[in-house]
Amino acid sequence: MKNKGKAFIDYMTRKEFLAIWIFAVVQIVYHMIMREPEASDAMWFFRHQLDTLSMKEYLITRYETWSSRLLIEAVLVLVSRNIFLWKILDSVCWVFLAWSMIWLFPKEQRKTVSVLVTGFLLIYPMWDLRTAGWIATSVNYTWPLALGVFSLHGTVRAFYKQSTPVFLWPLYAAAALYGANMEQMAAVLLTINLCAVLYCVLEKTSVRIYGSALIGLVIAAAEFIFILACPGNAARKSQEIINWMPNFGSFHLLDKLSMGFGDTMHHLTVSGNLIYLCYVSLLAVFVFLKTKDIKYRLAALFPPVFNLCMVGFWNVLENYFPEFFKLMKNNPLIRGNNYQIAANYLPTVLYLALIGCMLISVTVVCESVFELFGQGILLALSLATRVIMGFTPTIYVSQERTFFYLYMLLGISGICLILKNRKLLQKHAGLYEVMKVSFFLCAIAGVIVNLSEIGSV
Repeated sequence: MKNKGKAFIDYMTRKEFLAIWIFAVVQIVYHMIMREPEASDAMWFFRHQLDTLSMKEYLITRYETWSSRLLIEAVLVLVSRNIFLWKILDSVCWVFLAWSMIWLFPKEQRKTVSVLVTGFLLIYPMWDLRTAGWIATSVNYTWPLALGVFSLHGTVRAFYKQSTPVFLWPLYAAAALYGANMEQMAAVLLTINLCAVLYCVLEKTSVRIYGSALIGLVIAAAEFIFILACPGNAARKSQEIINWMPNFGSFHLLDKLSMGFGDTMHHLTVSGNLIYLCYVSLLAVFVFLKTKDIKYRLAALFPPVFNLCMVGFWNVLENYFPEFFKLMKNNPLIRGNNYQIAANYLPTVLYLALIGCMLISVTVVCESVFELFGQGILLALSLATRVIMGFTPTIYVSQERTFFYLYMLLGISGICLILKNRKLLQKHAGLYEVMKVSFFLCAIAGVIVNLSEIGSV
């Protein structure tokens, strides 16, 4: 027993786990200084629901009047009653999220991946998740993501034609059930599992290999049907239209897509989020390493340069280019009452140019159709998880927390690009060292900013 205990300790203290241990310590510190606002959703609403209702009564009421997130809200009303318990569970959940992401990648790459995953998670602005209160936002966003990513472990094995132990299938199914109870995660699980199943069928792979992906697909599809059929979602939408956007009923499909796309791109370009800047800068580096064609290099430079200009020279734009500044700040939605004003189209044209340049860069960087398809799916999903908010009247109310899945998918995409092109980077030792130092400094900056902002409440 003593030898087994020592072997376990030796295993857990290996270098490949060092980044996770550091990440765990940072999360503990974050949660020690977090203060749940008294006016948060958890404090004024969720923690009191079981005072007068049974869990069954509460969930039936929510299903009929407000939400299809029954699994999520069942957990939420319980953890809201004990902030200390939530702090423990949420700290564990963040570490579990990091572990789940790391284990998506092959074993031989995990030492590198652990640094990359924990690094980009430290860069993420935790402050974005406080908008409805720490507790409600984490249970609705972070926990479904962590469990949803875990449920994809079997799916990833299917892509590599590796079998998954059958005893893990129920665990993946339970994780997918909770994860897909959140609409954005349901879209991610449905898309990725569908791609995996179609790929395995076309490759004539045994069902034994992709059984986990098939179960995840069925669960995600069922959750989507449940979400669409839930009367509470329709009731909530009607109420939110009255509260937040009375003219939402007059919006057509193109209006909603335009609103979601414009608001998403506006945030990416002016918020100063380091994950987006790191991602487009990474694309530019790889394009410069892979081609000397000036048109591809200019296309690759446009997104990071535009982002730096919008963030770094925002006040300069306001003083010297007031009309352009006003357009980019207000981000006008083009509708029947302003379609004839040509200037209103400028933000949309710029945003489309940014997306086009990113797609061109990805096409240059990817070396196979399979890799390009995978990167295309990740980018499309990342954008879609936020653009879909244009179909809700609370798009301007929810704001930062609804970008969570977008940034997580961008992070995964960036890690895949680095791993695929690591040998190319190693041939340029000086550049590689600069990139590693820059990434380290970004992670440190992310921790410092998070500590400052989390502790300011």
